[in-house]
Amino acid sequence: TLACHTRRFFYAGTRWIVFLSMLLACGASAQDRSHVDVQVRRTRGEGMSWFDINASGFVSATPQDAWKVLTDYERLPQFVPELVESKVVKRNGNEVLLEQESRAGFLFFSYRLKMAVRITEQPYSAIDIKLVSGSMKQYEARWELDGAAQEHGRRCTRIRYRARMEPEFFIPPLIGEPFVQASVTRTVDAVVKEIEKSGR
Repeated sequence: TLACHTRRFFYAGTRWIVFLSMLLACGASAQDRSHVDVQVRRTRGEGMSWFDINASGFVSATPQDAWKVLTDYERLPQFVPELVESKVVKRNGNEVLLEQESRAGFLFFSYRLKMAVRITEQPYSAIDIKLVSGSMKQYEARWELDGAAQEHGRRCTRIRYRARMEPEFFIPPLIGEPFVQASVTRTVDAVVKEIEKSGR
């Protein structure tokens, strides 16, 4: 009957609202507990779409300390939550070919990512990353280290992570930004904490 269909539609809509509220609350909670500021924006243009990511945080460590952690590529899975494997395939001077596998999950969504990236190092200041192949339609990122930064009047190093990415798998539009923001927050926060620990 029409009443039954209406009730089913209402209950389905209510479950979706509850689910979305939980999703946004989890993302906000992760951001509140984090030592980093992460901004994610869905961008569209020229028939394509992608996530623009900007993240930053401060560490009581030198750029050299931060650099040591960021460029120890094969040790990254030990402290980056979603990273399963990270393997250096080839190194030529300041260029590195790296293969990585990660698993991303949010509530009942779970995804596996495999990709090869080319890394260009600018010692103690920047690391550029570009996709070679893998489970991404597009991916490019940059880590930046600012050793002249100050936080609360104290000399420190500012860590910045900027990326433009779009995975091959479908992420529902309503949860895309919270999903990516939570994932990036966990990753960058883990890096910041590891740098703090290693710099003591």
